Amino acid sequence: MSGWRRALGILAIGLFLVGCYGCFTRSLPVWQIVALGAFAVFGAVLWTALTVTKAVRERGPAQATATAYLDALVAAEFAVAYELLAEQRRQASDLPTFSELHSGGQRLTGYSVEGTTIVGPGRPRAEVRTQGRFGDGEVAPLQLLLIRQADGQWRVADWHTGERW
Repeated sequence: MSGWRRALGILAIGLFLVGCYGCFTRSLPVWQIVALGAFAVFGAVLWTALTVTKAVRERGPAQATATAYLDALVAAEFAVAYELLAEQRRQASDLPTFSELHSGGQRLTGYSVEGTTIVGPGRPRAEVRTQGRFGDGEVAPLQLLLIRQADGQWRVADWHTGERW
């Protein structure tokens, strides 16, 4: 979250607390308490709107990366899928091992995306929930965790599904 958004959230909370203190101690006139409360509510609403807008903006590129990754696995284009992995994930496994993991009965043959959630604050992460169909006919929930890299691109950091991986 950018600095000014964080400052806006802190300001809204601070104004709310000052208003509450003034109300409980009766050290502020009613009009000042109402004014502080109005500013606090306005700041909180604005902060929430900015935060939600950012999450909605991030969801599209994150889901596009997850879809490209899953499409590459379905097409058995393992080199393409491998390039969409986060750097840490690529360092943990080489392409032949990755290809072997995703072939045969474990091969993804289809999927449907159920939803994408952006998790923050700080370095954003995305969780993409899907239903995956595999070469052996099994259908299982598949969850991808994506992180935004330093270059601004989303990459697949991890995935989970039942007992399969």
